[in-house]
Amino acid sequence: MSLTDGMLWIGGFDPVALSDLQRIDADRLVFGRKGVDGWRLGFDEEPPGPILWQLPAGARYGGAIDRVGLWWAVGIAMVVSALVLLGAITGLDLLARAIPYAWEQKLGDAISGDFGAQACRTAGGQKALDDLARRLSPSDRPIRIGVVNIPVVNAVALPGGRILIFQGLIEKARSPDEVAGVLAHEIGHVENRHVMVALLRRFGLGLLIGSGGTAAEYGQALLDARYSRAAESEADAFSVKQLLQAGISPAATAGFFRRMSKEEAGMGGPLVYLASHPSSDERRRRFEAAAKAGTAFRPALSPPQWAALHSICAGTNPLGDIDLRF
Repeated sequence: MSLTDGMLWIGGFDPVALSDLQRIDADRLVFGRKGVDGWRLGFDEEPPGPILWQLPAGARYGGAIDRVGLWWAVGIAMVVSALVLLGAITGLDLLARAIPYAWEQKLGDAISGDFGAQACRTAGGQKALDDLARRLSPSDRPIRIGVVNIPVVNAVALPGGRILIFQGLIEKARSPDEVAGVLAHEIGHVENRHVMVALLRRFGLGLLIGSGGTAAEYGQALLDARYSRAAESEADAFSVKQLLQAGISPAATAGFFRRMSKEEAGMGGPLVYLASHPSSDERRRRFEAAAKAGTAFRPALSPPQWAALHSICAGTNPLGDIDLRF
């Protein structure tokens, strides 16, 4: 037996190209020949090294994996998966920003309509809220803020610049500056299109073609949403920036999160806001660091405006058994 130019010569038989051989027994040196049924080549003794090293290896995991090796294949798969995930995240962000804002507003109106029975509105309270929103919003994009009489410490950004503040948050806040910090955070989600990214991530292209879910399902998805840590950090950074530009102290928001952090360990009941956001203590430190000593701040709302906002749900019955699936 000899090997010459990729051909295996076996005495008394025609030469066989090594590329035509395929191993048919992983444990023994038994080979078949491509395209020739019943052809077998077996070795009673291990052939010389120069021949053995060039014979086809036995298949263990499949063609591609066997060619590169298991650990190389695992490494390649991990890199490819990371690139696909990164591409998907980037693609969703670009797609969300490409959706016409007018279309997004219609979706937000449809979702917020499910809260109609709990909607709160008094002329003075709504005007105070609108004035605060204008101070905190950096663009001409319409931002529509409403309060719903639900005893939950929460606020949610809907598509199209619509933001709902739950009455439980207003009651929990000790000053309008605390509400301003949370409101600015939700405006940050709107401005950075985090809302549409969250919906696209859950419903995919079905959202765009109208078959991904109902308005109630979209609303529930937003209440259940867990924005990425990057999105939450971006919204908090936006909140700090807008509070400072509006001349509102971030210290009050830091105080709000300080109180929330004490209750966070035994979280339950109405503290839904904590369940969908980063650690309150982490957020407290960020807002606390932004409250520079000696900076001239003014209240987010005047005492009469704050009183009007506090009583915006007067005469409206709160939601009884809290079922956020509306």
